[in-house]
Formats: sequence, structure tokens, C-alpha cells
Amino acid sequence: MGRQPCCDKVGLKRGPWSSEEDRKLINFILNNGIICWRTMPKLAGLLRCGKSCRLRWINYLRPDLKRGMFTETEENQIIQLHALLGNRWSKIASHFPGRTDNEIKNHWNTRIKKRVKTIQDEEKTQVNTESTVLKDQEQASETTLTDKNVQSFNAANEYLNLLDVELWLNQETIDTSGSYSTSFSLEDSVNPSMGESLHIQEDSVQQWVDSADSMLSWDAFCSSIFPTHILPIV
Repeated sequence: MGRQPCCDKVGLKRGPWSSEEDRKLINFILNNGIICWRTMPKLAGLLRCGKSCRLRWINYLRPDLKRGMFTETEENQIIQLHALLGNRWSKIASHFPGRTDNEIKNHWNTRIKKRVKTIQDEEKTQVNTESTVLKDQEQASETTLTDKNVQSFNAANEYLNLLDVELWLNQETIDTSGSYSTSFSLEDSVNPSMGESLHIQEDSVQQWVDSADSMLSWDAFCSSIFPTHILPIV
């Protein structure tokens, strides 16, 4: 079941209030105070609805009513209260003595709402810009790290290559300065322009032959000199 209407609305006056109606309502409330709004129109001699009398008194006729433009402080307070309470205008109006909920609601819809939307759009744009800058910085740092890793990898490879070359040169020095060498280059022996290298290779071969002879066993040496039937008795 819905709420019952405050009156039958039959034969009641509608539209703007006249100065005579305002005077009757003011005099009745000043003399009797605020009583039930349903019965007040008949007692005050008005052909008006109780709701119409209440709105007329609260929004236009009460003596403590504050009129004029809202200050910047009031607008900032309305923004804060609206963020907490939403569209509960009567509770918001209770923080503004002399201001009506209808007046605050109208001022919000006509002035403050656009201002708040503009501020929110600017904040979103700023946040998006900052996030884009952060992403660019992260990508730049990742690219820098990748370049450093590549440079470090290349430097390590160059260092290893230098080590390999140094080891190879040391090995070549050892081979050419040792007592003998088993390596023999066919190209060096064939190339007539490498006379000195050929001489070194021949000396190495001769040294190898001499050392190989010295490593023969005594039995092999004896069998190579004496016949098997006249071997000396040891």
C-alpha cells in the first residue's frame, strides 16, 4: 500500500502563490508554530495542499532563509558531502543553515556538476599521461639493459677469442722450441719459398728418428745385429 495523499485536492488552488496567501501562512505559523501540515491549510484559511504549504514555507517564507549565490567554500563543502552522501539532499542541506535542499540540488545540477566532471577528466588525463611516461621509461630501461647485455656478451666473446689466440701462439712456440715435434706440414715442405721452415722440419724429423732409435728395446737391438743362432749368452 502506498502513502495516502495529504488531501483530496478537490477545489484546491494551484499555481503561484499570491501575496495574500503568503501573509496568511506567515501569520499562522508565527502565532501557532509549525503543526501538522495536513491540517494547517484549513486552520490558516488557505485553499492549498499541505505539501504546497510546507514547500512554500521552507523554500521561500521562513525568516532564517539564506539567499544569494553560493560561496566557493560552500561549493567545496557540497562536493565533499556529495561524495560521501550521494544525492541525499536533505542530509546535505542540514550542514548549511539557511539553505534548502531544493536550492542545493539545483545549484549542483546547474553549476557544480560540470565543474566536478571537468576536474575528473583532467585527473584522468594526467593519470594516463603519467602511466604512458612510466611505460616509456620502463621500455627505455629494458632496451638499455639489453644493449648492455649484448655489449658484455660481445666483450666476453672477444676476450675468449684473444685467449684462444694466445694459447695457440704459446702452443706453436712450444712445438718449435721442443726437443722434437711430430707435426709435419706438407705445404711447408713443398713450398720452395719456405726454406727456413723446411730446414726446421728436417731437423725435427731427424731428432725424432734418433729418439725413436734410442727407445728400442734391448732384444730388438740384439736381434737386429746378431743372428738368432749366435745370440750372446747373458
